Order: sequence, then C-alpha cells, then structure tokens
Amino acid sequence: MAISFKNVGFNSQDRRFNKKATLLPIGIKTPLSLASADRDGLFEMHYEPSTQIHDNLRNLLLTNSGERLGRFNYGANLRSLNFDYSASEEFEQEAAIRIQTAVEQSMPFIELEEMEVKGIDRDISKNINIPPGMAMVEITVKYNIPKIKIVGKLLQVILYVGG
Repeated sequence: MAISFKNVGFNSQDRRFNKKATLLPIGIKTPLSLASADRDGLFEMHYEPSTQIHDNLRNLLLTNSGERLGRFNYGANLRSLNFDYSASEEFEQEAAIRIQTAVEQSMPFIELEEMEVKGIDRDISKNINIPPGMAMVEITVKYNIPKIKIVGKLLQVILYVGG
C-alpha cells in the first residue's frame, strides 16, 4: 500500500502558523483618555468583553433619564433619589428597583445577584472631601454574565446625596 504525501498535513512550526493574533478594540474606555503610543487610535480602548460590559454597566448606573441623546429612558436615574437618602430603607429599595429595571431594559444578558448600600460619614473618612450638606453613598452591585462565564463580579458606584 502506497502512502501519498499530498494530504499528510503541515508542520506546526511552519511560519504561517506562528503569526500572533492582534486584538481588535471593542469599545472606548470611559472616562476618555488619550491612547498610548503603542496602541492604534486616538483614545484608550477596551479589548476584552468583560471590561467593556463592566464599563457599560457603570455608565448605565450613573446615567439619568434624559441624559443620553436619542435614548430618553436609558439609565438607572439614581440621582433623582438624592434627597430620599434620609429615609434609608426606602432609598435602598427604590435604588434596587431602578437598577434592576435599567439592567433588564438595556443589558438583559446581565444577572444581578445582590446589592449593598453603604453610607460614608464625614467623621469616618476625614481624607474624603464631602461637600457641606451632602453625604456620600457607596452602592456595590454583584453581578454575573453567564454567556461569557463571568461570576461574582463587583461594581461600586459612589453617589453624593443630600444628607
């Protein structure tokens, strides 16, 4: 039986298999910053889906209704809760409802797991400059992205609210 070398295969050391894949940018990092010299483009970019989704979720939570041109209902609208912080229980409940509604509308591929709201006092954090008459609230959201196998990712958002 004769063996034909026509369809045997290729050597894995062949130079056509040693090309390095160049990653293409997915989206622009926010806040905007100029790109370094080693990357192409004007602004810093995201090259991994998980970091782009994290950035988009942060922007979704910090955006209020009417701020995004052409998409009036985009955003969690948390800033309108600023002066409801004194009624802490209602603040947490309303913030959770707004975050869940915004994520379901704009990013339905994200599964929200839990949310924690923590007020930061002026006395506890002397090194943080909090404006007079305001309080600082830290909202931590734990989420999953099942389609790309991201589990237990944390996002912290800081709001200044009327104290």
